[in-house]
Amino acid sequence: MKRVASQTVQASQEPSVALLDAARHIFISEGVKGLSVRRVAEQAGCTTMLVYSRFNGKDGILGALFDEGFEKLSMAQRSIKPGLQNEDRLLALCQAYRATAKAYPHHYALMLGQHSGELKPSESSQLKAMDTLLYLTDTVASLTSMQGKKRQAAVEVANALFALCHGWVSLEKTGFFDGSKKSEQAFERAVLALAQAA
Repeated sequence: MKRVASQTVQASQEPSVALLDAARHIFISEGVKGLSVRRVAEQAGCTTMLVYSRFNGKDGILGALFDEGFEKLSMAQRSIKPGLQNEDRLLALCQAYRATAKAYPHHYALMLGQHSGELKPSESSQLKAMDTLLYLTDTVASLTSMQGKKRQAAVEVANALFALCHGWVSLEKTGFFDGSKKSEQAFERAVLALAQAA
């Protein structure tokens, strides 16, 4: 039954789109370990040869999912209203980071988590990822420039905020932080303390 359905999807889509849709379905359900060229081909109703010709195998599929994860993070960051006060904007950016990691745990694990070492992203993918992460630096820079400080200060504070967000996400995954109101307030205090250090 699944194969018939996936053949219908492939017939109505460009093959690369159908293959990526199939890979995403497996990836979101099972993560990196569940993903294989054979399973993607079966899910999409095509041959493994097509997976290799379109994506150069599993690494190419993982690369596309890596890019997708950073696109989701970028969209979450850029959806925040620019009219917010600087500290509120930084807090919103950090909350968007956590929300993206929570909504797309397998993407996050590939981007920056436990499975990040299983992929060597292309140079263009690395540049896009850095551009997304530097968005936080640029926001911090807008805050520090008002106080006459150099961009290096913004980089240091942005790095600290990034480390805070990544560490918090990791601890949330272990259950150390439970998402309670008290935990959320602690996160907000930590972000604002770093912002004020700028």
